[in-house]
Amino acid sequence: MANHANTPLEALSLASLAPRDPIAPNFRFYELTLSELASRLGVNNSFPGDREMRAAVHLARNVLQPIRKHYGSFTPNSVFRGQELERVLKRKPSGWLSTSQHTQGCACDLEIVAKSTLEVARWAANNLPAYDQIICECYDPREGPNSGWVHISLKPPGQGTNRKQLLSYVRDPASGGLVYVPGLRESP
Repeated sequence: MANHANTPLEALSLASLAPRDPIAPNFRFYELTLSELASRLGVNNSFPGDREMRAAVHLARNVLQPIRKHYGSFTPNSVFRGQELERVLKRKPSGWLSTSQHTQGCACDLEIVAKSTLEVARWAANNLPAYDQIICECYDPREGPNSGWVHISLKPPGQGTNRKQLLSYVRDPASGGLVYVPGLRESP
């Protein structure tokens, strides 16, 4: 096991990393592709290349690590999701290509046990030095503090400007469906 917590992104390669290698002070490489759904269904959720892997390591170091330092140990629900896993998750036909930031290694979904999803989203917005989007998804306090999850994305160096966009994905009382709205808030 080699410690790559301080290895510069451009020096990392898929060939140089083993699953249990640290890529941040409190994260190991395997955590970036971990998926219970992929494991259950036998879907390969490996990085297709170094670009996606480096984006996910950048996300782990600059988003997941500060959150873990503040809240303690947690396992992200989802970081990288390959195209095959995206098709299964979103029930799409073969050949369909997702534009999700997860497929680029630039996004994560997370929950912190016994912490309000909205609280975690607000903490991230106020304390992360950079992010592209923070989305409080499906949070309804009537269902308990862990309803929903927080989606956070971060563009890697050289891949554009981070928008610092805050959104919530909430139930629309008029249609009963889910909609994106500006700001961080709970479902009505």
